[in-house]
Amino acid sequence: MSEQVQKIFDAIAPRYDLLNGLLSLKTDRLWRKAAVREIAAPEYRNVLDLCAGTLALTKTLLEANPDARVTAVDFSEPMLRKGWENLPKAMQSSVGPMVADAMKLNLPPRSFDAAMCAYGMRNIDDNELVLKKLSGILRRGGKLVVLEFFRPEGLINKIFNATYAQFVIPVIGHLVSGNPEAYRYLRDSVRHYYTPTAYRELLKQTGYRNISVRALTGGVTHLVTAEAS
Repeated sequence: MSEQVQKIFDAIAPRYDLLNGLLSLKTDRLWRKAAVREIAAPEYRNVLDLCAGTLALTKTLLEANPDARVTAVDFSEPMLRKGWENLPKAMQSSVGPMVADAMKLNLPPRSFDAAMCAYGMRNIDDNELVLKKLSGILRRGGKLVVLEFFRPEGLINKIFNATYAQFVIPVIGHLVSGNPEAYRYLRDSVRHYYTPTAYRELLKQTGYRNISVRALTGGVTHLVTAEAS
């Protein structure tokens, strides 16, 4: 991931969670809950949170699966620090923060029961490379869970992306964060990302099975699940 993108996330860390709630009208909480339901069972004990940011998904998982142990990886130290400060102390012993680039991740093979990522995959330059890495560190049958904004396919989603995402998100992001570049980047990153259909094909090509790509909130976002083979 580029140094420029890292600097963007470093800069918006203090108000990142506030803005996510505002821009999604707080439905981001429901999306995270939907994601962690996929790995809330006790069998998913060792979990990787990739592009963990301010640990919002980690916190949601530990609320649903208190016995989980989470390795929380992000390339932005200020984002992880902000998340750690806001994480309940009772949860901190269950979390191991790690500052690292997803494309350079070096973790033991077959060492995780699940890997999850919320809105970070499209910030990674080479998704194919990272998906292969994740497949290798997941145990056979381990689950991958991804929340993401994909390039829209349907007419309604294209209209949404051309209006709210095109104009409203950058304006609110600028006003609240004081960083206009950050929310222009986040808007534009969706335009150049995979469609849901193309992402399903990428998962097949990188060795996953039992793939599901489910639209949430009318297709505003998608929940992807797959198993490592």
